[in-house]
Amino acid sequence: MVAESLRRRIALGIYQPGDLLPSERQLADSMGVPRATVREALRVLHGEQLIETPRTNGGGAQVRAPRSIPDAEARAEVRRDHARFVHILTCRMANESLAARLAAGVRTDAHLKALEETIVAMEAASRRMEQPGVSGEDAEAARRAAVAEFRRQDSIFHLTIATVPSNPYLYRTIEWLRSEFFTPLDLLHRTRDMQDSAGEHRAILAAIAERDGGAAEAAMQRHLASTSVALDALRKP
Repeated sequence: MVAESLRRRIALGIYQPGDLLPSERQLADSMGVPRATVREALRVLHGEQLIETPRTNGGGAQVRAPRSIPDAEARAEVRRDHARFVHILTCRMANESLAARLAAGVRTDAHLKALEETIVAMEAASRRMEQPGVSGEDAEAARRAAVAEFRRQDSIFHLTIATVPSNPYLYRTIEWLRSEFFTPLDLLHRTRDMQDSAGEHRAILAAIAERDGGAAEAAMQRHLASTSVALDALRKP
């Protein structure tokens, strides 16, 4: 369970290449498991080459850079497995819409602040996608960094909403579904209008802030419906 949870967080961009993972003690405390369980999970991730332990960082586990999937390869996977991704997105819509409705009823000011911070960070990443006067390798490096940060904040936004109802089963379901949707999600982050996505997040946040469960549910459904349209567009050559 620990290895799978960490694997999902790496896939979703919450832990990015170069990030240091929390200590064994911190992971054990946050997940409610013995340190020996965490240690075994880290050994598994080392074996999968998802993390490493550089000599220069004091012995902590560090996330490795994954193999970048070229757009053409990702599009081919989306076309090949389109039906599976549609099923996953249908389940995401059901579960994340429920989470948004429940969150509206129990949210706190701290939750609203956390969600607002993710949207601000997403908007900043979107602006960094286009930097006047920057071209060539510098522009491509800046774009990759902006996409990675947008992906991280997108995941944090959705998973923060999933935590608000304090239902661990709902949270784990949403986390798992998002990780299973990784390939189209990664491709969408590279090709879709990021500002539109951030704006859709603002509509969800506004409904949650108003404690309007129905509006929050509808806003999440609209957001994921637009993702569905974008997913269909990815099937085109």
